[in-house]
Amino acid sequence: MALSEHEQRLLDEMERGFYQSEADVLQAGSAEPRRLNYRSLVLGVIVVVAGIGVLVAGVAVQLLWLGLVGFAIMLGGVVLMLSRRSSGPLTVDDITSASAGPRAAKSSRESLSERMERRWDQRMEGER
Repeated sequence: MALSEHEQRLLDEMERGFYQSEADVLQAGSAEPRRLNYRSLVLGVIVVVAGIGVLVAGVAVQLLWLGLVGFAIMLGGVVLMLSRRSSGPLTVDDITSASAGPRAAKSSRESLSERMERRWDQRMEGER
C-alpha cells in the first residue's frame, strides 16, 4: 500500500527526528567519563575474597545459611568495587556543567523518556 505525499513527509520527519535524538543520546552518554575509585576497588576485592571464604566454609560444614551469607558478602563486595567516586577534585566538566545555569540542571533532572516526550510535543506543536 503506497503512502500519500503527506504521510511520506511525516514519516521522513519522524526518521530525521529519531536519528537526531539518537545522536543526542549517544553524545550525552559519552560525555561523562567513568573515574575509578581505587579505595573502593581494593576494599571491594577484600570483601569479595572474604565472602568467598565464608561461602567455602558454609559448603565445608554443610550449612546453607552460611553459604548464603557468604554469597551476600561477595555480592556486596562487587557492588562496592563498581561504585563510582562520590567526591574528589573538580574537573573541567564539573565546572562547565555548574556554569551552564538552570537549563543544565533542569535537563539533568529529566529522564531520557521525559526529554524525548517533550521534544516530540514541541515538534508536533510546530507542525500545526
